[in-house]
This record gives sequence, C-alpha cells and structure tokens, in this order.
Amino acid sequence: MKIVLSRLVKFVVVTFLLFICSCLFVIYLALQSSPILKSSTILDSSSARQSQQLAKRLLATIKQQNKSVSLRVTQKELLGLSALMHRAIPDANANVNLSKFGALFELSIGLPLPDIIKYLNVSLIILPSSKGLDIDQLIIGDLTISGKWLILLVKWSTNTFIQEELGDQVFNVITSVSMSNTTLQVNAMMSSDLLASKNKSSILFRLRDKLALFGNIETVEFYFDALNTFAQQQDKNVSIALFLQHLFEKASLRCDVDPECMTEDENQAALIALVVYFGADKFQLMVGDLLDIPHEQLVIRNKLRAGVTLQGRNDLQQHLIYSIALQIFSSYGASDAIGEFKEFLDSNTGGSGFSFADLMADRAGTRLAMIATQSGARASDAQRLLGIVTDEQLLPKIVGLQEGLSEKNFKDNFNNVNSKSYQQTLQEIDNRLKQLPIYKLGWE
Repeated sequence: MKIVLSRLVKFVVVTFLLFICSCLFVIYLALQSSPILKSSTILDSSSARQSQQLAKRLLATIKQQNKSVSLRVTQKELLGLSALMHRAIPDANANVNLSKFGALFELSIGLPLPDIIKYLNVSLIILPSSKGLDIDQLIIGDLTISGKWLILLVKWSTNTFIQEELGDQVFNVITSVSMSNTTLQVNAMMSSDLLASKNKSSILFRLRDKLALFGNIETVEFYFDALNTFAQQQDKNVSIALFLQHLFEKASLRCDVDPECMTEDENQAALIALVVYFGADKFQLMVGDLLDIPHEQLVIRNKLRAGVTLQGRNDLQQHLIYSIALQIFSSYGASDAIGEFKEFLDSNTGGSGFSFADLMADRAGTRLAMIATQSGARASDAQRLLGIVTDEQLLPKIVGLQEGLSEKNFKDNFNNVNSKSYQQTLQEIDNRLKQLPIYKLGWE
C-alpha cells in the first residue's frame, strides 16, 4: 500500500512539474525581446473623426435586425482606432495592412517583464471568404495557431463556459468577407435573437448576466433606489456633489453595520448607480434594468440629468459622470484617452471646440472612480471624503484653461498630444486636482 501511495505521489508531483514547465515554455515562446511595431498614429482631430465614423456605422449595422447587412471599413478608420488604443495604452502599438489577398492585423504590447520576454507580439491574418469567417493563422510570438483550430477553440470556450451553442451562433452571423488595398467589407446576417439590445435572450444580456463583471446587481439596485428616492425631492439646479454625498453616506453606514462589507465594492456599486441615473440610458445595459421605474420618476430624472451642475455648468457634470462610467467599465488609460478623443471631435468643424476645462472634468471623473474602487484604506478614505464632498472639492477652478479651440487653433498652440505645451497643460490640470482632498489620495 505504501509503495502504491508513494508512486501515486511521485506521479502527481512529476505531472505537476511537467505542467508548470510546459506553461513556462509556452510563455517563453509567446513573449519576445523586441516589438514587431514601434510606433502608432498619433491621436488628433483627424483620427478621432475616422474612429467616430466607424463607430457610427457599426452601431447602425448592429441595429439592422433580421437583415443581411454590409459593413465597410477603411484602412484609415482602422488606423484611427489604433491611434486611440495607443493613447489609452502607450505601450501598445497596432497596425493594419489590407490587400485583395487578405488583411494583416498586428499588435505589439510592452510588458513589465525582463527584456528577454518583454513584448507580446500578435499577428492575425484574415482571408477573403464567400462563406463565413476564414482566419488563416494567429501568430503569438513564436507560436503559430491555425485559423481553423482558433475558431474551434473560441467556439468551444464560448459554448462551454458561457452558454451552449452561443459560440456557433456568433460565428454564423458573418456570411462573407472581402477586401481591397483600402477597404475591408464584412457581410453579415444580423439576428434579433443575438444582438437586439431590448431582447432579453440577446448576446448582450446573456454575456452580462453570465459574467456579472461589475458586481452584485442587487447592491447596485439598492443605491439606485436610494438615489431615485432622494432625487425626487431635489431641485434641478443643484450640484452633482449633493448626490454623491447622499450615496456615500449610505455606503458608509452599510459598511459600519456589516463586518463583511468590501468598501471598494460598495463604492463601485454606488458610482454605477450614479452614472446610470445621470448618464446615458444605455449604461444600464452593462449592469441591469435599473431604469424600469414609473414614468413620472423618469421625467424628473431626465430634468435632473440636464440641469444638475458642476461649478455651475451642466456640461462639466456630464463629463465627470461619463468619465466615472468609462473608468469603471474600461480602464484608467482608456478613460483619459476617450476624454481627449471627445475633445478632438469637438475641435472639428461644427463642434464646440477643444476644451481643457472639459478635459479636467474628464480626468477628475477618471481618478475619482479609480481611487474609490481601489482596495484597502484608500477606498475607505474615499468613501469618507465623498460622504462630505462639496462642489468646490469635486472639481478645481477652471480659470485660465483654454476652451473652444478649433482644429487649427489647437495645432497652432499645441501641435499634438505629445508636444511639450500640451503635456505642460495636462500637468497643470493634474496639479490642480492634487490640491483637493479626494484626488490627493491618488498621488499619495
């Protein structure tokens, strides 16, 4: 018996060591010492416009339910997206090369690892196809995966870990792919069962409910109900700080009476309730049907959303709210980059102009969400400070920050986002934020 047990232990140990060695070997093959790409397009008004055009067409395509649709994407639009990604993640560079023979997508990401395994390099080749999606191969470092095996792996993972047959349904949406030297065209059959935002069995709802990426919906509902009740008693011409106070007073009370309370989770739930109430209706798609409230309450909510201010301005309140949402639903770098992206769109003809005041509200919202949702003492300190926050403590004075800059004005004064003058202005904005107690936590 002892001999059998000894052999079993040896077998388990050897198997475990072989597994670890295999994983390390795969990591070694996947990561490389140098990037395949070294630079990306710089985010500016032109790349922002290209990305916006693509996003609008993509959304319009998704809405065409139970129809055969065609989405055309230009190489310039794809490069515009790569510029936005690079701004959000400075260590990531992407490129796209199109031809009638195929599309090559390349990505290089610098990692905080030793030089010999510092870069993750990925190449994906998609071929023209008259029947579905045809991936030639995926290359990760020195590893090459056949396109057919990749599709099978993605289908199996989706079917197994999310929902049965969901992976097959997703890939069946694409009917054909064609390309030229300048454009990529994807033809698809958009099914209401898969993509309709109002269909409870759609892909969006199934993924949301299965993954529950943004915490316990019941906790979010508690804060939303509390905010909705409080809002019915308020005037529209008040500061957003008043609503933050109310939510975080409740969050503090809940954590005081519940020894198992996770402060960062309570803070995140409170902020999600805030952004759904004051932000776009579609924010609720990320968490649940919070806006299923009586019509008269929705009317009050819509008035407050358009009237509640920050430093006396509704637009600054909206920038703060949307940046909080972007930080929670994405990441620190992405939220800052999307704030800049929006200002570059405004600098185009017909826009309100590039505004550093708006950008400061964007950066304030990003940092507020980042600080409040960090674990440990910082989340507790943020909860306490937000429970007593005032309008003046939520956003520094905007005096001296340029607004209404056209594309030409911006280029004349700042050239691009990497220029010394632009970086100095961002530093000035951050220095102002650092002076306020809540944001000081982010630099301690």
